[in-house]
Amino acid sequence: MWYYTDKKVISTRTEVDMNIQLAEFSWSIKECRSKVFFVLKEETMNEKENSSFIDDSRKDGRDEYLAKWEIALLTTILFVTVIGNSLVLFSIYLRRYRARKKLSRMYFFIMNLSIADLLTGLLNVLPQLAWDITYRFQGGLVLCKLVKFFQTFGPYLSSYILTATAIDRYHAICHPLSYCRFTSRKSKIMVYCAWSLSLILCIPQLFVFSYQEVTPGIWDCWATFDIKFGERAYVTWYSLMVFLLPFIVLVYTYIGICVGVWQSNRMSGAADDRTYIRSVSGLARNRSSFISKAMINTIRQTIAVITLYVITSIPFIGCELWAVWDPEASKSSFVNGPTFTILALLNSLTSCVNPWIYLSFNQELCVILMNYFCNRHEYYGINIFRKPSHNCITER
Repeated sequence: MWYYTDKKVISTRTEVDMNIQLAEFSWSIKECRSKVFFVLKEETMNEKENSSFIDDSRKDGRDEYLAKWEIALLTTILFVTVIGNSLVLFSIYLRRYRARKKLSRMYFFIMNLSIADLLTGLLNVLPQLAWDITYRFQGGLVLCKLVKFFQTFGPYLSSYILTATAIDRYHAICHPLSYCRFTSRKSKIMVYCAWSLSLILCIPQLFVFSYQEVTPGIWDCWATFDIKFGERAYVTWYSLMVFLLPFIVLVYTYIGICVGVWQSNRMSGAADDRTYIRSVSGLARNRSSFISKAMINTIRQTIAVITLYVITSIPFIGCELWAVWDPEASKSSFVNGPTFTILALLNSLTSCVNPWIYLSFNQELCVILMNYFCNRHEYYGINIFRKPSHNCITER
């Protein structure tokens, strides 16, 4: 009986031990399952988070193919702008300080135009290139306002110095007698006023743009307009000041210049009569000769610059005005497509091409650079460094 009891007890103990082992085994299985479930759940949550992040980035994203073209185009414009304008400024420096030649009015305007174009490349194109690479603006409030302030400074300065150049050429061709009294100091005052006015017109950028959260968790340098028609008014005002008003002045002055050159050529053809020649002053004879040679070249140069300026500015300004004045423009595939983006980038193309126009129309600067880089020892011996005359008309 005791044996049976002991056997039963032993059997009971064995069953208890087996139950304990089974319980432990089942617990370990449950724990393992819970761990596997937790890992799978965590991976699923991570995948969901990643997928949601990808979806958000796509919603907030951009066309990467177009972005690559933007970066490539801006890089090319920046490189050519810096190289070209640096060459022009360096050649003017060599002409002024190595060859000891006076900085004439035309070279003074070319120098300031090259500085304006160089500033456009460094303060407009370069920040935009960095911005396109990072996609979102990587900086704080102060940097945002500074970048936006100087991005408009170059275009303003180029427009107003080009306008000052046109006014100076207009006086030289159409009013040569008064041009002699129109001293170089007055030309410098016009350029200094262009610099000052450009800085003043950039001030609204400090109040329009700020570093703000455009979407949850995403910050960017963005424009904010408190009033209903603020964006429309600001874009219209910018277009008026940076392009439309200078364009009106440029059209008026160069129509007058073309008429003056045409009349001068007619007078030059009628000057075969000795009586007429004696009745014309020496200054008028110099004027006729000057217009037919050197001045014609500078006029062609400036007209080429202005034509490029108009061609590159009209599409950009026109698209900007259309985008803010047409309520349906924001839904247009053109505004949201690559064409509008490329046109906006081509607005800086004039700063890239201008220096090469100066060099192609100005043989003196090309000869200076060629002699400096190719045969430095003969730099001072070239004929182009002869001392110029001091005629008020020929100091162009």
